[in-house]
Amino acid sequence: MSKKVEPLDYQDEETHDLLMDAFREYFKANQKWINKGTRSAGEEARYWLAQIRILAKNRRDKIQRYRVHLDQTKAQKKASEKISTDT
Repeated sequence: MSKKVEPLDYQDEETHDLLMDAFREYFKANQKWINKGTRSAGEEARYWLAQIRILAKNRRDKIQRYRVHLDQTKAQKKASEKISTDT
């Protein structure tokens, strides 16, 4: 799992904004489905739920890659400090 992580890649505001927009659209579609109960309203609600799942997975992956990046950076720093104190 050695995907390269840009320093500010974890601060992906675009994906966050898309996720929030998708949730708003889902909320509207869900209200329509609750009020009308039609097939098309249910399909629209399910569509937005699928979009939320895709965007959430993308965001989760970026956060997880950043966590790995932090752990690797910390381990490298610790190793270099150990080498400098040993010599």
